[in-house]
Amino acid sequence: MRKRGRAMVIGREQSLAAALDLVHAGVSVDVVGGRGSGRSAFLRALRARLEEGEWKVIQVRGVASLRQHPLAALHLAGIPPTGTQRSTSGLHETAEALRHALRLPRSVLFLDDWDDLDESSWGVAEAVRRSSGIPIVLSRLQGLRARHTPTGLAASTLEPSYVIDMSPLRFEEMEKALEHYLKGPIEAATMSRIFAKSGGNIGLALSLVDACIREQRIALRGGKEWVATRDLWSSGLRAVLEAHLEDLDDAARDTIEIIAIVGVADIETVRKLIDWGTLELLEERRMITFISSGARQLVTVVPPLIVEFFRHEPLTARRTRLTALIVERLGTAGSASAILAERENRQPTFGTQEALFVRLLQERARARRIVTASEWEANPSASSAVRYLRALMHTHTPTVTETVRHVFDTTDASNGDVAGRADFESLRAEWTAYVDHDLDGAQRRLSEASITLGPYARMLDAVDVRLQANLTRIPDDFGARLEVTDDLPDDVKLQLWETQMLVLVSTGRFSDALRVHTATETVERPRDAYMIRVLHGLALLGIGSHRAALETLQQGFDEAHGYLDIDALRAFGAAVILVQLLAGDYAAVDEIVETVFAAGEPSPLPPGVQLSLLTIASVVAIRRGQLSLGEKIAQEINGSSILDGPLPGQTHAWPRAQLLAFDGKVQAAADDMWASSQSLWDRGARFAAVLGMLSSLELAPVGERLAVARRALDELPDARLLQAHGDYVSALAEGDPVTMLACVEELEQVGLVGLALSACQIARTTALERGDDATRRAADSAAHAIRAAHGDRAFDTARFGAAAVTLTEREREVGRFAAMGLSNQEIATRLVLSVRTVESHMHRIMRKLDVSNRKALAQHVEVLS
Repeated sequence: MRKRGRAMVIGREQSLAAALDLVHAGVSVDVVGGRGSGRSAFLRALRARLEEGEWKVIQVRGVASLRQHPLAALHLAGIPPTGTQRSTSGLHETAEALRHALRLPRSVLFLDDWDDLDESSWGVAEAVRRSSGIPIVLSRLQGLRARHTPTGLAASTLEPSYVIDMSPLRFEEMEKALEHYLKGPIEAATMSRIFAKSGGNIGLALSLVDACIREQRIALRGGKEWVATRDLWSSGLRAVLEAHLEDLDDAARDTIEIIAIVGVADIETVRKLIDWGTLELLEERRMITFISSGARQLVTVVPPLIVEFFRHEPLTARRTRLTALIVERLGTAGSASAILAERENRQPTFGTQEALFVRLLQERARARRIVTASEWEANPSASSAVRYLRALMHTHTPTVTETVRHVFDTTDASNGDVAGRADFESLRAEWTAYVDHDLDGAQRRLSEASITLGPYARMLDAVDVRLQANLTRIPDDFGARLEVTDDLPDDVKLQLWETQMLVLVSTGRFSDALRVHTATETVERPRDAYMIRVLHGLALLGIGSHRAALETLQQGFDEAHGYLDIDALRAFGAAVILVQLLAGDYAAVDEIVETVFAAGEPSPLPPGVQLSLLTIASVVAIRRGQLSLGEKIAQEINGSSILDGPLPGQTHAWPRAQLLAFDGKVQAAADDMWASSQSLWDRGARFAAVLGMLSSLELAPVGERLAVARRALDELPDARLLQAHGDYVSALAEGDPVTMLACVEELEQVGLVGLALSACQIARTTALERGDDATRRAADSAAHAIRAAHGDRAFDTARFGAAAVTLTEREREVGRFAAMGLSNQEIATRLVLSVRTVESHMHRIMRKLDVSNRKALAQHVEVLS
């Protein structure tokens, strides 16, 4: 069992020294903080220091359930009366016993959880303090109204005391405390998530860490470093967070939950929902905080874990009541009322967890639309319009599109601070280019708006470069247009750096992209700057750091899931799916695909994320033999107006080529993908272009095209992922099994596991044809080592070469029963066959479908039906 005491006083050394000096001087001390702030641990550490100095410490602790029993706390602490009667003589005798226990000159009385003391125990302690002059050290909750007794009784006098505030820890202090507690370092991103969720409250942080380790949401990687592997929320935290809320009356608890529902909101909006008295009380209790944002005062709940607690509470009636209250008080705005009429009537068809997640997303999105609509209609400034527009764009329907156009048309873009105006013009240009398909018009708007924006005009430069990269070609002068200088505001720098990373990743300059990412860490990055982290993951993928890329992107996905940040969830999800698709790990893709698509239709901005999600979903469905689903998604892609984007996966060619290959038209598939890749190369999208070229060559390794691809690779020296892929394609063209096997180790290291297994299979087949038994054994050994290293995970080895699989009627019948989980004996009994015959059918089914275990048969429902 880990010890919390030492961890909970790290960062309190200065306060501890001050308390020690005060007690030595005979001054009483109040240790004040919220729940989980470490008050009791602080008292334990102070007691240990005093006892080392030969002080006599008597400690009494309040117990809430015994508050109605006179002298209960003192009696439990071993300060005994002579009888059991609760009378005046009992008070006198208890006081004398306490005075006797504190008779030595170096004596002190500790009262832990003073708020829970019974009045009689406090009265005796006060009487002894006044008569003997001994100091009292007590711990009490932060923010309770000024009073002189635990239950609020008035007193005519007040003994002086010094207050020591158990304020939230700073990041470095909490990191040191948790690393001491866990006896090991914590990965940087994981530590940031813990700190953000706990709000610096060490007790909450320790409870969070304990719960997540128990549920394997945080794990020790390589025996060296603690890393978050999933979303950092546990139902086991409910009791801890309930304790934070237990002293609140109904109005205060409703207030906390209302703010949690609406998210960070303007004080003027919150005031329409909540009275000042309750807000003041919650601020005193440190359960809400006010954040300055330009001329606005924003209100949010602290610590953020309380917000997650309310989001995961399964109290539908309560949530409905509070949402109705928000509607009643803010829903008078016309646009808000229109949005509320769009209640989702679609019933989720996914699992319980996904259904809960979708419900939470819908509730949060709905609340944000109401709040931002109210703020915009009260003050239609550029900043309030941006917040409202972003809330609207989470739901892309004809009604919402009409509302978006109305907001753009009726907002005075000159109303507001310069940063807000730059945001508004950026968003309007993106909408004009991506949704209205008017790139020229968008660029004119950017040019006209930049005249009045001063240094924020550079933000519009970044938007213009992004528009060109996504819709036409990467501009040759992007370096000069995206230059970052020290005099620029941090939010402008981040926009420029993000666009630099987009261009550098797209052009295959991964090391340069990583250098820019390091620069972004020199300023504070808001949570909505998630694309920087997505591009960081893709840059890591490009240089061949598959594991680091996957961890970076998966952590971002989990964090977005926890914060209900739908845009970040989709962006990280698309990137994680791409990484796993390249690895051929479909089992890992399933959960993320289900979560992302359960969240509903993607926002139209930016278009690349939406296209990437649809493209990859179509390809995966077709490769699994789910032809009708794959065709349906491919038709949706073809029917959309989204153009190919500059990043891998953002192309119409992938599902088209997969469908052609599935129908046996391999050369046509290769030609289609090659033509698309050539177009991407001409646009400057070299990462996506070369990846497409190499995939085309896997299908049809044509000599002339191989030479073109090799020349392209020569221009991307740090693209280790693509270099490994290119070496394999060259070996495939040569048809030499030994050369193919030489590529296997590098393919696995850069994360192309399915391709590595494919190399083993092709090398084995070629070696068998040539009678080369040594090479065949080497291929078998290499494949066995790869599969052993990755457990029972099934990897796709067919890739774009996946073709339609033909099973006999009996094989489909056996396969359906096996996919349902029946054993060979049970299948034999049902079909009146011998077990040996069933085994033979199973062997042929698994060979034809290229699966390694029975569990994977469930992925081929359409082939078996």
